[in-house]
Amino acid sequence: MLTKKLFLAASLLVTPVALVAQTQRAITIQDFEAVKAIGDPQLSPDGKWVLYSVRSTDMAANKRKSVTVMQPVAGGTVKQFPDANTAVTEARWSPDGKWIAYTSGGQLWVADVAGGNKKQLTSLSDGASGPVWAASGDKIALVSGVYPDCATDACNVARSKAADTMKVHAHIADNLMYRHWNAWTAETHAHLFVVAPDGSGLRDVTPRANYDVPPGPFGGSEGYSFSPDGKEIAFTAKDQGREDAWSTDINIYTLKLDGSSSPVAITSANKGADQNPVYSPDGRTILYGSQETPGYESDRVRLMAYDRSTGQSRELLPKWDRNSDSYAFSPNGSTIYIGSVDASHTKIFRLMRSPAGWTMPAPETLVSAGNNTALSVSLDGKTISWLQESASHPSDVYVATVGPRGITGTRRLTHDNDALLAQLKVNPIEEFWFKGANGDSVQGFVIKPPQYEAGKKFPVIFLIHGGPQGEWADQWHSRWNYQMFAAPGFGIVAINPRGSIGYGAKFTRGISMDWGGKVFVDLEKGLNAALANNAWLDSTRVGAAGGSFGGYAVNWIAGHPMANRFKALFTHDGVFNLENMYGATEEIWFTDFEYGGPYWDPKLMESQYRKFSPHLFAGNFHVPHLVVHGDLDYRIPSSEAMSLFTALQRQGVPSRLIIFPDEGHWVLKPQNQQLWWGQVQGWFSKYLQ
Repeated sequence: MLTKKLFLAASLLVTPVALVAQTQRAITIQDFEAVKAIGDPQLSPDGKWVLYSVRSTDMAANKRKSVTVMQPVAGGTVKQFPDANTAVTEARWSPDGKWIAYTSGGQLWVADVAGGNKKQLTSLSDGASGPVWAASGDKIALVSGVYPDCATDACNVARSKAADTMKVHAHIADNLMYRHWNAWTAETHAHLFVVAPDGSGLRDVTPRANYDVPPGPFGGSEGYSFSPDGKEIAFTAKDQGREDAWSTDINIYTLKLDGSSSPVAITSANKGADQNPVYSPDGRTILYGSQETPGYESDRVRLMAYDRSTGQSRELLPKWDRNSDSYAFSPNGSTIYIGSVDASHTKIFRLMRSPAGWTMPAPETLVSAGNNTALSVSLDGKTISWLQESASHPSDVYVATVGPRGITGTRRLTHDNDALLAQLKVNPIEEFWFKGANGDSVQGFVIKPPQYEAGKKFPVIFLIHGGPQGEWADQWHSRWNYQMFAAPGFGIVAINPRGSIGYGAKFTRGISMDWGGKVFVDLEKGLNAALANNAWLDSTRVGAAGGSFGGYAVNWIAGHPMANRFKALFTHDGVFNLENMYGATEEIWFTDFEYGGPYWDPKLMESQYRKFSPHLFAGNFHVPHLVVHGDLDYRIPSSEAMSLFTALQRQGVPSRLIIFPDEGHWVLKPQNQQLWWGQVQGWFSKYLQ
C-alpha cells in the first residue's frame, strides 16, 4: 500500500511510475541503520492521543538513542515528549489521562500531558524501570536492582562501591546459573517497588527476596500488575533455589500492599512456567499464561483464568492450538485481546464473553496481515493501536475503531521511514506450502532480490532459523533482515520446518530429541520445492546461513551429503559439540529437554549425543564456511565456534572466524553490525556470484 501511494504521488508531481521504479536501489548497511525503529505505542485513556518511541542510530558514535513522541490519533502535529531536549522511554498514561510516567536518565519521572511540571520520583542507586500505574491512580509500580540483605539504598550504594574498588575480582559459584545470557549473575536482584505519583512512599514490596521480579534476562513490566482497587499486586517470579538452572517452574504471586502478608504463589500446583498476570476490570479474575510441561520452555502457552474468590484456575481456550503470547482485557471486561503467532504472522485475536461465559472454542481474528504486536486499548474500548511490520516495511503505529463486528477505519499513523523506503527496492515475502517429513503441510517463503528481472537467474541464500522453537515471520528483522541478505542480488528461501511456532503444539514439539532428523527432511524438501517452483532461483549457486539452532543446522549440513548442494556456508553462534554444549550452557532445562537429559546417561549418549553432534562428522567438511560468534554468548559459548573453525582449518577447508568480544548471542552494536553484514554479504558474494 505504501509503495503504491508513493508511486502515485511521484507520477502526479514529477515523473512516470516506471522511471521511479528504475531509480529505486538495493538497501545498504547505511540505509539499514538509518531506519527509525518505532515501538511501544500507548493510547491515551480518551483515545485521542498516542505516545510511542522512536529509536535512531548514530553510526559514528556507535550508539542508539530512543525518544518518545506524542501524536493525535486523528492525525496532526507530532511533538517530542516531554520536550525536544529530553530522551524518554517507557511512557505510561495515568488512568485519568492527566499525567505521564516515564523513565529518563535511568530514573522514574512524571510530567503533565503538555510535558510541564516534571518531577523526578526516584533516585535509586540501580535506577528504575518498568512503570505501571494502578487503576486507582495513587500508585506506580517499578523495578530496581538491590542487594537482598540491604534494607536501605545507602546499603546498596556502599555494597556496590566496595565491589568496584576491590583489588581481587573472581567469580565464585556454589550453584549453577552463575551466568546468564550475556553476563555473570550479579549479587543483586531486581525487586518490585511502589511509589506515589508525587514521589512519596517509595518502598520495596519484595524485600529480602532472593529472586528477580520479573525473572531475567528479558522480563519487563508485563510481569506485574495491580488489582483494580490498587490494594494488591500480582507479579511473576522464579524462586527455585539451586534448581533455577534446570527448572522452568516460574510462578504468579499475589501480595497485599498494606503489608499484612507475604507474597503467595497462586500457581504452585503447576510445575511449568506461569507468568504475566492481568487483572480483570471487575477484579474477580487474573489472566496469565501457563506452560504445563516442566522443563519445556517452548510448550504451548495456555490462557488461564484464576478465580480470586475460589483460588481455582481454568484454561479458557483448551481447543485452540496456538500460544497466548500476549493478552489484555477490554475496559468493560467483555473481551480479551490476544496476540499469537499463526503461520509466520503475529496476529491479533479477540475472545468475546457471552451470557454463558467464555465459551468460544477459538478466538476471532481481528488483524492478520504482516506482524502485529504491542496492542493498546483506550479506556472507552472504542479505539485500539498496535505496531505492524512486514518483511518489506519496518514497524509503524496503526490505529482503528473496534466494535462488535470487528475493526473499521484502520489507518497508519506513523511515517518516519517513508522518505527512505521510497528510495529502496524491497520485495515482499511470497508464501508457499509443501509436504514435509510426515506428509504434513509445511510453510516456506521466497523473497526476490532488488535486481530481479524476469528471465534471469539469481543465486540463493537458504536461511535456517534458530530456537529451534522459533519461526521466520513476515517482519522487518532488526538483525537477520531479509532485504539485507537479498541486497547483493540473492534470492532468499526460508522454511519453517517442524520445531517452528505457529503451526500447533505437536509440530513445534516434533524437533525435540530429533535435532538431526525429520527437521532436515523438511528443510531439504522445502528448498527443493522453492527451487522447482521458482525458475529464477539458480540451483547451482546456493548458500546456507543460520544462527543458534540454525547455526547447528548449518554445522550438521556441513558434515552430511546435503552439503554437496551448497557453495558456501555461514554459521552464527551455532552448536557444534552437544556434550560441550550441555556442560557449558546456562539454561540446563533447555538441553535436558531437547536432548532428553545429560550426556553421562549411556542411553542418551547413544541416541542423542553420539548421533546428532555435528563435530563427529567434521571429517566430511569441504564447503567454504564463515564462522561468527559473540564472546559474551553464554547460551552457546564461543568455544563452539573455535572448535568448528579448528576442524575446518586443520582440513584445509576455506574458512574464516570472527569473534566479537563485546557481543552476546546477538550482534547489536551499530558498527559491529556493519562489520557483520559486510563479512556475510562478502562471503556469499565471493562464492555465489
